[in-house]
Amino acid sequence: MILYIMIIFGLTSIPGNSLHHLSFLAIHDKIIHYIEYLILGFLFYNALKPEYRSKKGFFISLLFLIVIPVVDENLQRLIPGRFPSYLDGFIDVLGGFSGVFTRSRM
Repeated sequence: MILYIMIIFGLTSIPGNSLHHLSFLAIHDKIIHYIEYLILGFLFYNALKPEYRSKKGFFISLLFLIVIPVVDENLQRLIPGRFPSYLDGFIDVLGGFSGVFTRSRM
């Protein structure tokens, strides 16, 4: 899970002008954000010890999955050619919550 978060932040740190060869992904930007954080939510809840996989662990996971997208989107303020997006952050949170919910029902 920690490695996955490092990958997310690493990708966020790529300057915008270096991403021109990936412009075809812009069409699916929101889907990519959703899936990226769906995986993170699943991984985070899965990483909890079984005794924390309760209502308390569920809410801790949700809090974590609000903080990480906020940090991720704000990190973009520091990267040339990148800009934070409230909509991307919302989609990130939605994907993360979906991942936690999916994993908690297994």
